[in-house]
Amino acid sequence: MMMAPDNKKRPSKLYRLFDSENGFFRIMAVVFDLIELNVLTLLCCVPIVTAGASFTAMHNTLWHMVRHEEGYVHTHFFRAFKENFKQATVVWLVCLAIIIVMLGDISIMGQLDPVFHGVLLVVLVIVGLAAVTIAQYYFVFLSRYDNPVKVQLRNAAMAAIGFFPRTAGMLVILGAFGFAYAAVLVYVVPLILLLGIALPQYCCALLYCPIFERLEGAPAES
Repeated sequence: MMMAPDNKKRPSKLYRLFDSENGFFRIMAVVFDLIELNVLTLLCCVPIVTAGASFTAMHNTLWHMVRHEEGYVHTHFFRAFKENFKQATVVWLVCLAIIIVMLGDISIMGQLDPVFHGVLLVVLVIVGLAAVTIAQYYFVFLSRYDNPVKVQLRNAAMAAIGFFPRTAGMLVILGAFGFAYAAVLVYVVPLILLLGIALPQYCCALLYCPIFERLEGAPAES
């Protein structure tokens, strides 16, 4: 029995290569969005006091990116920046004060007795990790929910402990990128300007977005 010829043409290899759904183009689209997001985040961090609002806006934009939601990067970013500016700035100023105090402690460590030097180092590491963790979750929570500062901080602390494996994963990601930047700073300055903040935080977003989908019971619109 003869088979009828199949008149449907399969997409050519050349067509598949330049198809917008091609894996390469999808990856490049994410890369270009991250570059735009990184530049916006850095520019809005320049006044220093606005860094908290910038971080919050970045996390809000990353949420939409990870979930493949429609919209322009700059639209999500500036909307979140404006909406969360006040609350983000208050907490960021506290974070800035902690950073200044810790830098002051580090500057005098060399003058201390070896025993006190070791004790201070341990304390600084613990405080530093706790501050980074709480701040990371705080700005993420702020980018998603409209709650008072105390509630956001409490939720951030609870999430850091309750989802510890993901928390540890984010700390490893941030630490690895930070170590790499410090080790080869001269060579990666262009990379830092293009992807230095957005890329590691995008990796973190892949870890924390499932947390919020679980907390909300289902993917929620922002």
